[in-house]
Amino acid sequence: DNTHEKKIFFHPSLMAPLVLADPMLTMELPAAITAATGMDALTHNIEAFLAKGYHPMADGIALEGIKLATEALYTATHQPVYSARADMMMASTMGAVAFQKGLGVIHSCAHSLSTHFDLHHGLANAIMLPHGLQFNRPHCQDQFARLRLLLRTEDVVSYFIELAEKLGINMKLSHYGVKPEDVDRLSATAFQDVCHPSNPVAVTEDDFKNLFRAAI
Repeated sequence: DNTHEKKIFFHPSLMAPLVLADPMLTMELPAAITAATGMDALTHNIEAFLAKGYHPMADGIALEGIKLATEALYTATHQPVYSARADMMMASTMGAVAFQKGLGVIHSCAHSLSTHFDLHHGLANAIMLPHGLQFNRPHCQDQFARLRLLLRTEDVVSYFIELAEKLGINMKLSHYGVKPEDVDRLSATAFQDVCHPSNPVAVTEDDFKNLFRAAI
């Protein structure tokens, strides 16, 4: 049955014994793919940091991953600079470590968009990031205060919208063919996703509908 749904399989025997994180392998990656995959790595770190639960080690890794990614992603996207590619490779790796703490509503939305519209996962995360942040902000004020300090900004949501636009990402789902009549099926799939239970606040199917409507 070809559902196009993203499924997660895990077992200790599936863990890689060795990871080769070589920035040189990414130097010829096109700008659009660099931007999308970079925003994916950034979203991994952000959602891991905001995820509910107590995991100071994951939080520390996530915050440093956010710092590396926000400082390197624009350069990595627009110029073939090794140091920027290396920082993005490390930020990506750190996000993969940090999200053992959990992810959240943004990834659940992205998985649904990839399922129904074949939207690139990182691109879907980039588009839904500001909406997920706006939704979560009232429930994690302390974490947002730390993000404001780290990013040197007064508005975390606006910061990431501006970053994505600087990378050339169109932030409207309508640009990718999503219409208001698609909201119900997108929300139903997102609600079944395994990522949002670790979101800092519980999410209903109606919440997903509001998130998708806001992004269209």
